[in-house]
Amino acid sequence: MRALVSSPRALSAPKAIRVQVDPRGKPIAVGGVRVDTVRRDWLHRFAWWTDEPLRRRYYEVITVTGRRVVVFRDMVMDRWFSQKA
Repeated sequence: MRALVSSPRALSAPKAIRVQVDPRGKPIAVGGVRVDTVRRDWLHRFAWWTDEPLRRRYYEVITVTGRRVVVFRDMVMDRWFSQKA
């Protein structure tokens, strides 16, 4: 019997999103919805798949509606994005 193996799923392209931040730069609203909790944040500075510079600060947040959202600030372009895996 042969096992069915699916091909790897591609990551979705990042989408620009409006993010409001506090004086320290942490998200307080994402897409017009207030953030209840910032669960974690991390800095990503390495991209083996490209020669383009990459420096992103990611935030995993929970909005007041209970939605979990991961957003990042592209520190090279100084813009905010969300991306789903």
